[in-house]
Formats: sequence, C-alpha cells, structure tokens
Amino acid sequence: MEWNWRSVLKWFALALVAGALIWVVRTFAVSEQTQMLRIHSNFIQSLEKRKWSAVEPMICSDYADEWGNDADLLKSTMRELLGQFLFLSLTPTITEARTAKGLGMVKCRIKVEGNGAGLSAMVMAEANRVKEPWVFHWHKRGRWPWSWELVQIHNKQLAHGHRNDAPER
Repeated sequence: MEWNWRSVLKWFALALVAGALIWVVRTFAVSEQTQMLRIHSNFIQSLEKRKWSAVEPMICSDYADEWGNDADLLKSTMRELLGQFLFLSLTPTITEARTAKGLGMVKCRIKVEGNGAGLSAMVMAEANRVKEPWVFHWHKRGRWPWSWELVQIHNKQLAHGHRNDAPER
C-alpha cells in the first residue's frame, strides 16, 4: 500500500490548526476568575514541587504582607522552609474566590503532608494547626491570562501575632 503523503500532511495540518484553536479558546475565552484560579492552582502545585523558577515570577515585585515580608524575603523564606522536605504534598481546599476588574482573592485552607529533614516536621505541624483560611490576593498586571501576580498573603489567625486558638481572657 502506498501512502498519499499530501493527504496525510493536509490532515496533520488541520489537526494542528484545530488544536491551536482549542488552546486559544481555552486560554483566552475564560473569565478572569477562571484565569486567577488556574494561576492559583499553578502556584500551589509549583510550591509543592519546589519549582522555584515557576513560583518566583508569580510573586509581584511590590509584594508586602502584615508580617513584614517583601517579595525577596517571601521567596527566600519559602525556599528555606519548603526546601527542607524530601516529599511534600499541599492540599488546598478553596472556600471562596472572587475577582473584580483585574483584582482577585482566593481563600483556602492548605493541608501540608510530607517528610524531610530539619524544620520540616515543625513546618508541617504549624501549617496544619492553622484553622483559618489563607487569603491570597492576586492582581492582573497585563492583558494576558497568565499575567496574574500574587501581591499579598494574609491569615486572620496569624495576623499581628494574634492566635485565635488561644483562650480568651
């Protein structure tokens, strides 16, 4: 049997075009909330894999939080604390997500499991002790669906050294 190479190439080209169109629609024709949730999911997965080359560009250069972290300090702290794990599993449970004109917020609890050396057991115990959801604030800095950046992380339970699990006086 002899192949009709022109026909094969034509069908291959059509399949490539169809695949490209599907990618464009799935990437660009989605709501801002879907875009932000994808970035948030990628952020958590990249943290879990300790893929710093993917994590670091997602953190805004003017990141600031209530604990005094800027972007550089946050990145180095994450590297130091999560780098201690040999195996790490981060399981987020999103409790709320909202977007409005390039701003987004995701509230989620994060279960940390794994093992490793150094501070890993303490990191896991402290992270799992937190019952209040973490609040991730995102800002869309460009027109592309992947141009969301993390501008702040907040947790009401840890705010200003206040512990909600401490007994009231």
